[in-house]
Amino acid sequence: MIPRFLISAVFLVAGLLKIRDPLAFADGIAAFHFFPVWMINPLALSVPFFEVLTGLGILASRTRRPAALAACGLSLGFVVLFASATVRGLEVTCACFGKWELLQVSTREGFVRAIILLALCLWICAGEWRKSRKAG
Repeated sequence: MIPRFLISAVFLVAGLLKIRDPLAFADGIAAFHFFPVWMINPLALSVPFFEVLTGLGILASRTRRPAALAACGLSLGFVVLFASATVRGLEVTCACFGKWELLQVSTREGFVRAIILLALCLWICAGEWRKSRKAG
């Protein structure tokens, strides 16, 4: 139960902080040099809302399973972004929590944090899958 609340809080806080400052998040996305320019603003405007919905969905039993899958997808995307930046030698300050400086980390630290987030999300997905197998 604690990992579920932790993951929910991470997605809720990250999404809400990015919603407050979409331009800063767009700059953060652009710094990865991963997406075409035309995708940056749509991503900056949509991803934070998807994160908030994912965080809320993990809390509710009826939506936990699809929200856990969404969390895995988002986390895998973060891992890919940070891995790409690391391989290309980019030093990108993580925009994961908007401009909240206490949680801004380097590219390598962001990569490690994304892997930990993905592992927790996969653990939640596995737990939901086990529950559905027992019920069905």
